[in-house]
Amino acid sequence: LVTLKLKERSENAAVEPIKYMGHGICDNISKSINIASATDKGCVIHSKVMSLVNSMTLTPEDIRGVGVQMSKLKEATPENPCTSNVARKRSKQKVTTICKTFQCSVPEFFGHKNSEDVKKIMKDWCESAEPYQVDVDKVEEYLTELIKYGNISFVQDLLRLMRKQLKVREVPEWNAVFNLTLQNVQRQIHTLLNGILNVDSL
Repeated sequence: LVTLKLKERSENAAVEPIKYMGHGICDNISKSINIASATDKGCVIHSKVMSLVNSMTLTPEDIRGVGVQMSKLKEATPENPCTSNVARKRSKQKVTTICKTFQCSVPEFFGHKNSEDVKKIMKDWCESAEPYQVDVDKVEEYLTELIKYGNISFVQDLLRLMRKQLKVREVPEWNAVFNLTLQNVQRQIHTLLNGILNVDSL
């Protein structure tokens, strides 16, 4: 059983908590979902959590805390395996979709959801002559959506790709775009997830 626990700002509570980095007065929300078969795959658990998130009407700015709890756990047995051939075959397509193409948990980027397609578009953009503001806005909007979905690792992948491509060119305008984009990502992660991106990994 997977349980998603959220702290959401109460209707009459202040938008900015009195205590710095505090959550203020919140309503506690809890919702659960069963996993049909035993699993030790993070991707499967992630997909269940995201299905719970997508079933709720939430305002991301009002979320003050997030927790995921697993209960009713059982050890894998021959009758209830988590890594058997049958389980792998049955879930292979679904897990591949979630982990590699992110079709269920990533928004579209210029009509594409597949991670490799998105990376190619990003690479081509970084190689273009000039960073038009409309494109910069689209990239920042997409990265913000990824943060809302919790796909921080993919955000890091895209920022790493940007830095690698722009480091070769060393064009001041593009470097400024990267720095502003990184600042926006840090601001969104702090606002939505109350955290900060590890820039050392970029």
